[in-house]
Amino acid sequence: MNLKFIHPVKKPDKVTYNHLAALARQGLGKKRLSPDEAAEVRAALERHKQRRLARKQTPRDPLAKSGRFLRRLERILQDEGSPIWRILCRHYRLPFSRWIHGAGTDLEVRIGMPEIYTSKSTVWHDHKPWQGTALDITLFVPANWRSSVLAAGLADAGGFLTLSAKQVADDAWEASWLVQGRGYEFYVESGYIVRAVDGTYVHSRSLERARAIAEERAKAWVEKICLRELRDTLAGMTREQIAVTFGDVPITMKDSVKAGNCSVGTRQWCNKWADGRTSGTVRDVLETGAPLDEYLLRALTVAIARQHTNALAYHIPQGQAMSL
Repeated sequence: MNLKFIHPVKKPDKVTYNHLAALARQGLGKKRLSPDEAAEVRAALERHKQRRLARKQTPRDPLAKSGRFLRRLERILQDEGSPIWRILCRHYRLPFSRWIHGAGTDLEVRIGMPEIYTSKSTVWHDHKPWQGTALDITLFVPANWRSSVLAAGLADAGGFLTLSAKQVADDAWEASWLVQGRGYEFYVESGYIVRAVDGTYVHSRSLERARAIAEERAKAWVEKICLRELRDTLAGMTREQIAVTFGDVPITMKDSVKAGNCSVGTRQWCNKWADGRTSGTVRDVLETGAPLDEYLLRALTVAIARQHTNALAYHIPQGQAMSL
């Protein structure tokens, strides 16, 4: 109200005309309000009703400000059974120890712009000269991560943890994702994710480059029938059979890139599974224990096809024929 009170007043128990009028009489030191003062009380009551009506028509986002809803979302995202935890354990190298108390990874998820902070320390066994690594990770993701990333099927696109995504086309997103460096180093990279026609994903800093890689990947595996047949043959073999038949074949990062895999994803794989090594043999790759997913199968295929062009040079397990 715009009335100038000369006496202190308390907050009314109810916002009605009678309560506000009593408050005004107390503040003004009057037993009766003038017509103008009564009109001012009614105007204040009407403004209060309009504000309440506006709040009902446009409800506030409970995640817009920090509070119990925001804290509950953070607890859900950092729970050990959450998608973020599962992706970190599957696609990233994390410290783990069953025998040293305090060694391992502690994850804290916060709501905010995509970012990551890590703290690493060495811990020792209580009674033996064994040491391990304790890694504390604080990861920031937007409040709409579950709807914009998880629901869109991008949470682990291409073997990366996608931190944020905004769709810019039917098959493309402007996004940020988590990348692992050497050892337990992590950083956030931003750019674009493109879904290729075969369902795989490409990461790149520019949309044009991501689309070009996706098109090259599709062209390599659609036109070259020999590569597809060799890839299918490898998919039907066990690790031991591949190691016996092709174990001595050299393989480098260039083979992965020629197979259509993006360089970012190839470096990520090397840092997680090969301790940063960028070359070796097929046997070395298999001994890392990395899953034989589509990306790795294609890299192995290109390396083997580059080294040998004659199917007779191989001893293919019985019942598994291939042509080059």
